[in-house]
Amino acid sequence: MTLHTGIKFKTSAPINVIEDWLETNCKGEWDLEVESISTVLKQKSMAVYFEKETDRDAFKAAYKTLS
Repeated sequence: MTLHTGIKFKTSAPINVIEDWLETNCKGEWDLEVESISTVLKQKSMAVYFEKETDRDAFKAAYKTLS
């Protein structure tokens, strides 16, 4: 599996919400990494890497509804 493109972002959404969206909507492979978690603000810094640019673009478009 080669993941060509990625996005780093911050969110307060639960990790399972992000994973569920990726599993449902991505046509190619993906990998989600938690880079840091702030327990006070429930804010997470995450990175998601995609095999397909179309999956990345779809995630970018949907991101605002997930966070």
